[in-house]
Amino acid sequence: MQSFLIFGHRGSPRRFPENTLESFEEALRVGADGFETDLRHLADGTAILFHDDELGGRVVEGLTSRDFPSIQHVRDLARFADRGTMVLEVKRGGWEDALIEEIGSWNNIVVASFDHALIDSLARRDVAFPLGLTISGVIIDLPEYARRAGATWVFPDYHHVTAELVRSLGDIRVVPWTPDRPHDWQRLAEIGCDGVITNVPDEAVRWRSKRTED
Repeated sequence: MQSFLIFGHRGSPRRFPENTLESFEEALRVGADGFETDLRHLADGTAILFHDDELGGRVVEGLTSRDFPSIQHVRDLARFADRGTMVLEVKRGGWEDALIEEIGSWNNIVVASFDHALIDSLARRDVAFPLGLTISGVIIDLPEYARRAGATWVFPDYHHVTAELVRSLGDIRVVPWTPDRPHDWQRLAEIGCDGVITNVPDEAVRWRSKRTED
């Protein structure tokens, strides 16, 4: 595994539509270590890949698969389980048992969420896969907070990541979202981050290769 990980944000969204198989394939093709994607659970029990909270002004979780005739399903990700690391960001909790049934047997996954109660709930179920906290803004005493939640990864907004924060997190892996410029990648690598989630995985992979050569 690379020492500085590069994950495509919803795949490779500047080349293919986000959260599609084509987008994920492109991220892996250009040399990314994996990708991040968004999971939601519909009212009819279907698990899909979709980012937004609403569709046509209606809350996604209240809709059914009939409202998404061409959407990617979570089960479609199984083909990638041995090809790279998937960061599975679950947008809302309340379907932990169904989630575990969908993905519990896959290799190379990290389940993360802005819904930290969901992560705590999964930790209490003693799941086999690692857990992560997706974070916007700043949390006071993040290391203790993450450990209490059972998280071994954190995914913070890159604007709020400092060397002091990274040091304080110790063995908790730090992978910020979504820096898309070489000077941001460089800063984050220098302060000890474990990688990045980026919209331009191809550019980040080229930057990493050049950095390694230098």
